[in-house]
Amino acid sequence: MADEILSAEELDALLSTVEETGGGQGRSGRGKRDQRVLEYDFVRPNKLSAEQLRSLQRLHATIAQNTTASLAAYLRLNLEVNIVSLGELTFEVFRNSLPNPTVINVLTLKPLSERALVTMDMKLAFSLLDRMLGGPGKPLDRMRALTAIEQSLVDNVVRRFLDQLALGWRDLVHFEPVIESRAMDPQLGQVIPGSEMVLVATFAISAPGDIEPGEICLCVPFIALAGILPRLANPVRFAALHSDQTPAQATHLKRVVNDSSLNLRTQLGATTLTLDEIMNLQVGDVMVLDERTTSLAKGFIADQLRVLGRPGKLGRKAAFLVEQVIPDGRERL
Repeated sequence: MADEILSAEELDALLSTVEETGGGQGRSGRGKRDQRVLEYDFVRPNKLSAEQLRSLQRLHATIAQNTTASLAAYLRLNLEVNIVSLGELTFEVFRNSLPNPTVINVLTLKPLSERALVTMDMKLAFSLLDRMLGGPGKPLDRMRALTAIEQSLVDNVVRRFLDQLALGWRDLVHFEPVIESRAMDPQLGQVIPGSEMVLVATFAISAPGDIEPGEICLCVPFIALAGILPRLANPVRFAALHSDQTPAQATHLKRVVNDSSLNLRTQLGATTLTLDEIMNLQVGDVMVLDERTTSLAKGFIADQLRVLGRPGKLGRKAAFLVEQVIPDGRERL
């Protein structure tokens, strides 16, 4: 046993050899190794670089702007759509974050082979339904699943969002999003493996006073985007998305503007009365206006003076004959 015990000189020589080869746990060797260690999560690896993430943020901001115009014209509301978050996570984490019930649309992205999801929270869905059916845009006090007719109406809103989604992505990859199936329970929307990394873009829809605010989420598996991720880091390539307006965009903008409605009111004249005179008004009283009988009546569009003309009748309806157009709306005659 005594022959197996190392002497002090032998121990010093052994430690010196270990430190020189980097295999020991000496103070200097440990410090150098720690500086070269980088943390990496093999369960949830990052798929996007900072530049790619910024490119996707800009792309979806453009989609949000186009969706604002499309939904505002369809719903006849002064609403706003904004991209509020964009990130990567596993599908299991995304699915578990959805409340039950939730409007879940399973999409095909032909010619891409992968499927995607578009979800809408129930509060927003019922608020939109109430508005489309002539109500004040209030959601239900207690959430429930949609009926077949309600789902069909919500689909009209989702399809307009999908149209803008395909339009925004087409310079990078062409796909046609089509609703393949629907679900209300998040556990029934298992179309992507739980450990699969997905890109999740969350859009907020708001129209104060008209509908309750809510969110629409897009969930796309990264495997469907694998071929285009390197192109996202090319700023020259991405700049093309913000170049001159395309004919299709011009046609869409023209259609949205032409379908917009503005109030038109005509004013024969005006006068000033005291409160006492107003309180004592009787049927048959005559009020003298500040316009001559030969003067043209004023026509206001969106509270701006835009036309001058004469009141009259067209069949059984009151009418207004335009005789002069005021382009800038500021001139007062």
